[in-house]
Amino acid sequence: MFRNSDVEPLVLRRRGVPAQAGHRALLLHGLGSSESCWDPFIAHRPPGLDLWTAGLPWRAGGPYAVPEREEKHWIGEAIARVPGDIDVVVAHSYATLLLLTLLADTAAGGKDPREEFGIRAVLLVSPFFRRSPREFTWAELPGTLDAMRRSAEENIQLMSRSGLDPDVRAGMADLACTRLGPHWAVRYLDAYLRTPFLAVDRVDLPVHIVVGGHDTIAPPAESEALAGELGHVSVERIEDCGHSPMAERPERFSLAVQQFLATLPAGHTRRRSTEYGSTR
Repeated sequence: MFRNSDVEPLVLRRRGVPAQAGHRALLLHGLGSSESCWDPFIAHRPPGLDLWTAGLPWRAGGPYAVPEREEKHWIGEAIARVPGDIDVVVAHSYATLLLLTLLADTAAGGKDPREEFGIRAVLLVSPFFRRSPREFTWAELPGTLDAMRRSAEENIQLMSRSGLDPDVRAGMADLACTRLGPHWAVRYLDAYLRTPFLAVDRVDLPVHIVVGGHDTIAPPAESEALAGELGHVSVERIEDCGHSPMAERPERFSLAVQQFLATLPAGHTRRRSTEYGSTR
């Protein structure tokens, strides 16, 4: 098994305690990324927002190359570990696939995700989605793999304190992809290819989608397609922005979160399920 047993699969952190917490959010990072992708947004967080981040098994330096169980369960476990109910779960990129899978499968099983997990709403950042399996073709596979590499390069650029030489940045991205290995590409493709079969129309939760207008990794058209399948949904496009709005335009992204939270009705639905409470 491709596993580093010295690394915890799930690390949950509270990112500062506001003087008067009005809402609570859980932030989920994408494939090969880390909790640090949220740092620019956290520095510009909306007033009174209690923020939690989850370091997940698919993070850079994480414990698993090959998943030991369905990865949606790690999302459920992260939600269960946050004390109290959650106003909004915010997922980026690959994590949007897993969060959608968790919510859709729960709803398809006859359970209300709101009651099962004690969450009030979902915010999806740069989601991947296709309506039909026919929309995936063999010819686009090389481009999909290249998009994963470009995602790594974009993340390196965003996380660097100063501008990097393009050749240096490209070399670092190649090294990052080499370290992640083909297993990471397979887990992404597996989750992505399943999106046409998800019962997302049954997810009766407020959903807000934020997408960068210049995102070439998860094109805005996919966000629009997903919105067409959801019931209670709004879409916000941030121009002059790529795949990571929370890092590229943190103040604008913070405003989007704040405005979305303001639309939610008062009150909480207490979580019913303890299925995801165990850590092993």
